[in-house]
Amino acid sequence: MGKIKTAMLLGATAAFIGGCAPMGSYPQYAQYPYWNHTVPGVYQASYSQPYPSQSSFSQPYQPFSQQYEPADAPVRRALLAQAHQALGTPYKLGGETPREGFDCSGLTQYVYKNARGITLPRTAAEQSNASRTISFEEMRPGDLIFFRTSGAAVNHVGIYIGRGEFIHAASGGGKVSIDNLSRTYWQQRLVKFGAFLA
Repeated sequence: MGKIKTAMLLGATAAFIGGCAPMGSYPQYAQYPYWNHTVPGVYQASYSQPYPSQSSFSQPYQPFSQQYEPADAPVRRALLAQAHQALGTPYKLGGETPREGFDCSGLTQYVYKNARGITLPRTAAEQSNASRTISFEEMRPGDLIFFRTSGAAVNHVGIYIGRGEFIHAASGGGKVSIDNLSRTYWQQRLVKFGAFLA
């Protein structure tokens, strides 16, 4: 079977079972996380990057201050905590739980449901259509990022965590991991930023 036919078959299978279409491989870079709990319950992740960050994605991550905390800060903290717990879970097309593994939209659906009881549609395309489109400047941790990695429709989604970084389940990486919007691969495939929270 030719490469194009194989890709079309895999994409159709993914759409049928509600997952993400498998992606081609993309460059992997070492990341060395450390957690800085400057405010209890707020995750502030920093990573050493072997490449320069692009200015368009260098938005500083400001943890919620104790003097002023947005009304939805507890919800966003819960989403980030749930997403970080999923790190390292194997990728599985159609997967919706930590036990079986996750695909991209299975991860976002699980995180929102288990962190705060928010029910999202199942596929990345449906989540994109149901979400409110926002600008990068409006993005806050817990919002979603949508991509088109192949074909004409949105087929990949990740959870924004700040500083241009997001958590996602990608077939190319084989597990739930943290990635960065500054990478050319993601910039070329970015479709929209979406929000389900106010």
